[in-house]
Amino acid sequence: MQIPATMTATVLVAPHRFELQQRAVPVPGDEDVLVRVRACGV
Repeated sequence: MQIPATMTATVLVAPHRFELQQRAVPVPGDEDVLVRVRACGV
């Protein structure tokens, strides 16, 4: 499986204000894992 270069992130930009932004996918360290989230319910 190939890891994409960017991901969509929900970013808190002000109190009660969120924006969807494109961000670089973080590179996991030696003791980290990278998890793909397909859906989330709030």
